[in-house]
Amino acid sequence: MENERVPVELDPTLALSLLGHAEFGRIAFVADGVPTIRPLNHVVLDGRIIVFTRHTSALGRAVRHHAELQVAYQADEIEPHSRLGWSVLVTGIAVDISHDRHGGQLGLQVESWMKYPLDMVIAIDPQEVTGRRLTVAN
Repeated sequence: MENERVPVELDPTLALSLLGHAEFGRIAFVADGVPTIRPLNHVVLDGRIIVFTRHTSALGRAVRHHAELQVAYQADEIEPHSRLGWSVLVTGIAVDISHDRHGGQLGLQVESWMKYPLDMVIAIDPQEVTGRRLTVAN
């Protein structure tokens, strides 16, 4: 089966839908001049990726210091034995929506794994959504 796997490009709408079913993803951004990657729980609502974090986290500080922080957000679901599955990458702008009209409510929809208080809701507005499904050739 090793040589039978083929990557298939995903439509951006399908890719974002798959991302919405992932338990968590990884956000990449620059913090204090250093490339940084952090795992985060998320929800996808109205085409935006919503994450809930702390304003003192590396991501929180970076968003506060940049009105529009360029980020990449990636999630995947790969079955370990068959090595089949999908991967989605979103590039976009992260903004603090904590004080927006519904920001607090959106944050509460994110089921975080963290046990300490979260106080910053961040929305990632996608600029580009790409994805691939690794499947078996017919």
